[in-house]
Amino acid sequence: MRAVYVAEIDKVEVVDREVPVPGPGEVRVQTVLAGICGSDTHAVAGHHPLLPPPYFPGHEATGVVDELGAGVSGWTKGERVIVKPNVSCGECVNCKAGRTNACQTLQWIGCDPSGAHKGAMAGYVIVPAGNLFRVPDDVTDEQAVLVECLATPVHAARIAGDLHGAKALVIGAGTIGLFSLIAALRAGASPVVVSDLDPTKRDRAVRCGAKAAIDPAAGDLPAKVRELLGGPADVVFDCVANDFSVKDAVASVRRSGTVLIVGVPPRDITVPLPFVQDWELTVQGCANYTGADIDTAIAIAAGGGLPAAEVIAATYSIEDAPAAFAAAAQNSSGKVVLKP
Repeated sequence: MRAVYVAEIDKVEVVDREVPVPGPGEVRVQTVLAGICGSDTHAVAGHHPLLPPPYFPGHEATGVVDELGAGVSGWTKGERVIVKPNVSCGECVNCKAGRTNACQTLQWIGCDPSGAHKGAMAGYVIVPAGNLFRVPDDVTDEQAVLVECLATPVHAARIAGDLHGAKALVIGAGTIGLFSLIAALRAGASPVVVSDLDPTKRDRAVRCGAKAAIDPAAGDLPAKVRELLGGPADVVFDCVANDFSVKDAVASVRRSGTVLIVGVPPRDITVPLPFVQDWELTVQGCANYTGADIDTAIAIAAGGGLPAAEVIAATYSIEDAPAAFAAAAQNSSGKVVLKP
């Protein structure tokens, strides 16, 4: 089969690999669509702090069950599935507490330089049976491939606490930012304001439910946020995670509010700790998701709340993966997906 391989920084290849055989407790899935994540483009550029090449990418994926390993039951060939790529041990203190996303020995399908779990940007991918989720009949393949990405903001909104009636700011309106808007609204936040440098992304955010979308380059973002929200934000989803966005986040949130770090910081950044301390702010890291968050994301998709047509900008053949990665790395407003 053909598979995408990030050989080194700035080098994406399509290579031949043997079709993998599922072991005990595993399922072979034939990939239908695989999304290119920002973490993938950052890794290729050498900007991801935790994902150095080489690796076989593909952690956002939907497909169909192809073959069952020994001891696997409850699945039949041809069933449509979504891959949950974070593989937890089930035994550590966090797993036992239900925080499988924070497993002490967490591994990743398609996002792991160890090579333990090769990714789904290939004809087939091997997945532990417990990491598969059924796709409802009323969810399209294009929606299904976005579920994994949506689950991260769903998780962020859940661990933020009760958001019913909360005033919210989302910083960054790329895919994760747009999905943070959707997750915040789903969790009951209202109103929600979004900021982004790109006018196309700002317009899309408004179409998807934001009260307003602000250009942070226009100056005095916190004042504009307070004006639009009728006061400071109760919660801020920082989907950019750099020095500028964190500064704006802290300046825009109320005393005793919460700043959620949803975006992956490319490096160490400066946090305005005097305000964190004096205003008793919660600065909450948000790392991936649990199975419950995947279930919620699937329910959002099934309810018509996952606008795939707004999100997916282009679909490429797997043979055109280098071009697809290049397109995904541009400052575009949409998700690029591969079709093996």
